[in-house]
Amino acid sequence: MLARFFQKSENEGKQPEKNKQEKTTKKIWAVAGGKGGTGKSIIASSIAVQLARRDKRVVIIDADLGSGNLHSYLGVTPAPITLADFLRNRTARLSDALVVTQYKNLYLISDANEVLGLANISNQLKENLIQQIKELDFEYIILDVGAGTSYNNIDFFLISDNGLLVAVPEPTSIENMYRFVRSCLNRKLMRRFQDTPYQSLIEKAAYPREAGGFRTIYELVEKIYQLDPPAAEIMVDEILSFRPRLIMNQVRSQADIQAGDSIRDVTRKYLGVNLNYIGYVTYDDRVKLSARKRVPLFQEYPNSGAAVCIRNIVDSFLG
Repeated sequence: MLARFFQKSENEGKQPEKNKQEKTTKKIWAVAGGKGGTGKSIIASSIAVQLARRDKRVVIIDADLGSGNLHSYLGVTPAPITLADFLRNRTARLSDALVVTQYKNLYLISDANEVLGLANISNQLKENLIQQIKELDFEYIILDVGAGTSYNNIDFFLISDNGLLVAVPEPTSIENMYRFVRSCLNRKLMRRFQDTPYQSLIEKAAYPREAGGFRTIYELVEKIYQLDPPAAEIMVDEILSFRPRLIMNQVRSQADIQAGDSIRDVTRKYLGVNLNYIGYVTYDDRVKLSARKRVPLFQEYPNSGAAVCIRNIVDSFLG
């Protein structure tokens, strides 16, 4: 019965999301990875370049608080005003940190890695930052989110219209990717059911291996359904509205490509999340070469295998 409930809610939820996208002129895309070394910053910067080349007005923000280096991948020197200046109240407007890049229509808000402790900003400061991100006057706002499952990274990821997850075909990356999705889903449910009788049950779902935990999201929904069917319906809607996209990076074989299918299937089986596997980027030594030269991939090697894959992913998004 519960499985049919999920299927029914999933089918009913597809059309409203489409209508919402048609009415929205500003889009926020967050790019995250479950661990470092997945190449998410290269993917994020390359997507931003491709959007700008398609005459979209784009800003990319280095939201990897405390350890960002996004400017290097865009060939931009350290900016005079950065995200750190906003977070330390040196400037009242986030837009003051905008930097022109070599690409028409593409702007950068650089990182805050110059200041110790900025990786652990207060909730009030984070909410102010998120609000100002949403108010930026651009068609596309790309967030390069830090690795790991800190509340900062999760909250930045959850404000996006299209959350992009970047993984590499390695066991540690796949495991951390699954944890990131689970943490995002748990954070989303905790916010929706805060100060309700079901908050403690959702907290248990975050730790499935502990006593009293839930091995799958379906067990949690089943428990709440027994107590309060309308609340369970709301929970299912929240779960199905979370639809991140997955990009597999540095793939070398068909087995590496299929690793993305495995991640998609596991997140569906245990978390009820419809993870959309939108494409892959082949392993390409020229990606590292362009990074070492501090020159964007699409400028130095525009016809490389990795560049072609990223162009295809952007075309798929815009199409």
